Amino acid sequence: MQEILPGFWQIDEIGDVVNCYLLEWDEGVTLIDTGTPGNAQVILDAVTSRGWAIHNVRRIIVTHMDVDHVGSLLPLQHATQASVACHAVEKTLLEHPRRRRPNQLWLWPLYWGATRLPQFRVQPVSPDEIWVEGHVTPEGLTVIHTPGHTPGHISLLHKEKRLLIAGDALSNRNGKLTPPPPPFTPDMQNAQRSIWKLAKKYGADFDAAVFGHGPAIRQNADKRVKGLVSQIFATEV
Repeated sequence: MQEILPGFWQIDEIGDVVNCYLLEWDEGVTLIDTGTPGNAQVILDAVTSRGWAIHNVRRIIVTHMDVDHVGSLLPLQHATQASVACHAVEKTLLEHPRRRRPNQLWLWPLYWGATRLPQFRVQPVSPDEIWVEGHVTPEGLTVIHTPGHTPGHISLLHKEKRLLIAGDALSNRNGKLTPPPPPFTPDMQNAQRSIWKLAKKYGADFDAAVFGHGPAIRQNADKRVKGLVSQIFATEV
């Protein structure tokens, strides 16, 4: 595991296609997203290699229902008996993952076929905790509803650590911040508004940021997000 900030790690044992994270707090540890199918044991081994027991995983937070973020959720839930949490709007997709569709019609047959393969098949999960905008978790995370990529997508803000966990509201690829990919973002206008919210409403509260895809930004992440918003809306934040 790679420590991003004290008490916060990226589980890089699953590779760099998608990121998931581990947050340590007073009552145990919390997983944020679970990677693609087949990564449950890799994640559990990473947790225990740091000296925690499996039962120390108290909560699994879902930023959104995509196969690369919830693919290993069900076996991890069974193994840890952790509480699963998501946004209230995302509950339907978590319980009915086949309702998730690409934005572009020509991708639907490919997506449908892929989700029938074991390496892309997502099992339904019923969340134990349903959150909305502004909820503060026991770990000290503020829930930010950032819809667009999916209707119930959330980002998370740890004010004490000055850390933004963006999920797929933002990507950091090739040294460049970008909105989520259009083919899998049904409401790009709302996705752009969500980025604006992160910059305008919460930009004073974070210096570092991590993403579902791409490396962490450890300093001046707020300025990077505001710069992207200026490009998107052609105005200063």
